[in-house]
Amino acid sequence: MEVLKIFHENYLYKGKMSREDVHINEEWHETFQCIFVCDDYVILQKRSQFVADYKGLLDVTLGGHIKSNETMADGVREVKEELGIDLKFEDLKLLCVIPEILNNEGKLDKEFINVFRYDILIDKLNQISFEDEEVEALVKVHINDFNALCWGQKEIVNGYHVFSNDKNSITIKDFLPYSVGYFKMLSCKLSGE
Repeated sequence: MEVLKIFHENYLYKGKMSREDVHINEEWHETFQCIFVCDDYVILQKRSQFVADYKGLLDVTLGGHIKSNETMADGVREVKEELGIDLKFEDLKLLCVIPEILNNEGKLDKEFINVFRYDILIDKLNQISFEDEEVEALVKVHINDFNALCWGQKEIVNGYHVFSNDKNSITIKDFLPYSVGYFKMLSCKLSGE
């Protein structure tokens, strides 16, 4: 059974609870996210059809829950689990912590999302292999287009599959149901603001 730390809405520690109960009881908990940037492109993941939540939607490069016996630095295990490459926590840059409430089919998913950035070289990007069934594909979007999408300045941008370079159109509705504030904060922090 996976156990998570739970928090009050001001991010003060409250206790521990099973992951299932955390979501049933709509408790605040910690998550780890990392967004890869390669040259001038943001790398996004398309979630597979086999995951429990948010099937087929776009998200940052990778992410996951922080277990009760882990520190935030242990979040790098998600990189290995989802993309098959090893990273050191020291190679990541903390962008921000975003308190976010997502509506997951009528249940509120309350997360303190710790967002990190990793600047990946093309050679390392080519080493990626999907290690589990969570990620269906990786899509790259020019950072200027991603920022315009986040701020509502564009409704549709082009994305390109990282390995095949196939082009597809992306809208904000293709993403997990994050708030407007989440997207704006992510955009600002990616741009160094």
